[in-house]
Amino acid sequence: MIPINLDSIISAITGIASPTGVLKEKLQRNETVIKLLKQFNLDPEHPPSDFSAVYVYALVEYGVGKPKPLLELFRKNEIQKAFREAFDAYNFAILEKASNEFLATYELGDEIRDLGIDIRR
Repeated sequence: MIPINLDSIISAITGIASPTGVLKEKLQRNETVIKLLKQFNLDPEHPPSDFSAVYVYALVEYGVGKPKPLLELFRKNEIQKAFREAFDAYNFAILEKASNEFLATYELGDEIRDLGIDIRR
């Protein structure tokens, strides 16, 4: 099992500058995702099967290019727990419900809403 250090993962993801141009952006994003996955000893070709590695893999795969407040959401214990439950039950609604409840309760939710982010996407 890979130990999760979300601080270093989020720092690595947010520390990457966004390129310009749609095609360049897509190619750059793909290269960046592969580079980060390798940096955290994850095989870019095959998603891992254990939860800790899946969590890191998903954070890298879907977090590149996303605003830091959104990535900070996935650092929260409540969200990690809901992600685990959703993963084990193969039921996205669990994560969606927990995310909505968290965002309605904490200041981070205001930051995410102020950025106009649709968390379902």
